[in-house]
Amino acid sequence: MKKLFYILTLSLGVLAVSCNKDQAAVKKLDGTWTITSLVSTGGGVSFDFIALGGTGTMMFDGCKLKTDEWCSMTSTTTFGGLTDTEIDVYKVTGDGVTLESKDSDTSTTVSKMTIVDLTKTACELTQVDGTETTTVKLTKN
Repeated sequence: MKKLFYILTLSLGVLAVSCNKDQAAVKKLDGTWTITSLVSTGGGVSFDFIALGGTGTMMFDGCKLKTDEWCSMTSTTTFGGLTDTEIDVYKVTGDGVTLESKDSDTSTTVSKMTIVDLTKTACELTQVDGTETTTVKLTKN
């Protein structure tokens, strides 16, 4: 009977971990993504970074998330001959619908983006900051 109880408990634990929507999103994000659209809208004006000749990639480390753990993320953008690379940390929260990022594990300023769509090959993120909205569309390399 103890053996049956142990197997049942173990099975339920595995099921709970496999159903974690935050970890499932991290697993889908794992890898390098090309920014296919980066539109910032504010005050009735839209700026499309990609349409104006910009390029960019985002690389996510698909770590195994635990409570209060952050994964690594690197963003590289090029515009007008200038390249900017940022190394940040991220995690997915809210049952897979919020991407939180910050400069480092110890940073207290957290940026949040809504995960509008996430598949194995496509991702759309939106961030609203006051009257400005930024939408990022990505395709997995």
